[in-house]
Amino acid sequence: MKSDRPTIRDIAAMAGVSAGTVSRAMNGLPGVGADTRRRISEIIAEQGFRVDATARQLSTGRSNTLGVLFPLHASEVVMHPIYPELLGALGDAAERAGYDILLLTMSRDQPAHVRDTVVRRRVDGVVMPAAGPRDPLLRQLTDLGAPVVLIGHRSRLPSVGWVDCTHDTAAREVTRMMLDAGRRDLVLMNGPVHVSACKLRSAGFWAEVTEAGPAVASAREVSVPFDTAAATAEALTLLSGDSPPDAIVCASDTIAAGVLDAARSLGLSVPDDLAVSGFDDSPFGALTQPTLTTVRMPLHDIGRAAAEMLFAMIDQRPTSRRVVLPTEVVVRASTSPAFMPPAP
Repeated sequence: MKSDRPTIRDIAAMAGVSAGTVSRAMNGLPGVGADTRRRISEIIAEQGFRVDATARQLSTGRSNTLGVLFPLHASEVVMHPIYPELLGALGDAAERAGYDILLLTMSRDQPAHVRDTVVRRRVDGVVMPAAGPRDPLLRQLTDLGAPVVLIGHRSRLPSVGWVDCTHDTAAREVTRMMLDAGRRDLVLMNGPVHVSACKLRSAGFWAEVTEAGPAVASAREVSVPFDTAAATAEALTLLSGDSPPDAIVCASDTIAAGVLDAARSLGLSVPDDLAVSGFDDSPFGALTQPTLTTVRMPLHDIGRAAAEMLFAMIDQRPTSRRVVLPTEVVVRASTSPAFMPPAP
């Protein structure tokens, strides 16, 4: 039985052109005059024509879909403090470029379905916002020939692109602010040691401590999960010890929230007794008591840059595969009043 749905040949006959001309017009390729392109678009709209995705993939080898891979459960992705904004930026960029987004989630020991998705060409490339540079799946995907872009992690593999921001510079700037305000006993409460961003934040902290020399009475670094309860427990130990810090630089706002809880329970005043800073500029940071000094990452720009890099890699166009974007320190009340901007 003949389908009632129009085909590309039907559209071509109505427009008085070849099927190849219709295909070029639909895909934005050169060689089609403006009037012809407009006529084809009008007929397509009138007829409600839709390209069969499977047929298009067979003919072009493209799915026009980007995979965004998280080694997490979907519920963990949507509740994460930064991943939803990254997904939004990736999705907006993909929509403008005519791509769909396929969210891929998995536990760390079940990568088979991701490899199968790539082998079956269901995606044209993969963005990995939560994978370290030594993730075994990264090598597996590149061995399959899949274009891959990391977010927040830096890889030495020449075939892999990555987009990151200045974690080290931000950590150094916050540490310098603490010292300039007269803080002398500093702690970096960092996240998990295997996270690339945490390594950079550690490097920035210690670079500033080293440069400050005798201006620093003591400096320590501890590692905790990105978890408020764990941070509270660690902060209680630090603040109840014989040499409590007068400033804690935290590797995330969730960690900083735990430090604020611990200070409150011990009757310490923030920032008078203890200065606290975070990282991520989570929405709750503007609502804590006191409000939280933090570091804002350019998440929307990072997502857009990662998508555009992946588009270029898919099309085999020249592109920079190493992009570092600037961060911004957001000064609020949890650090010394000397940090506060003047009133307008």
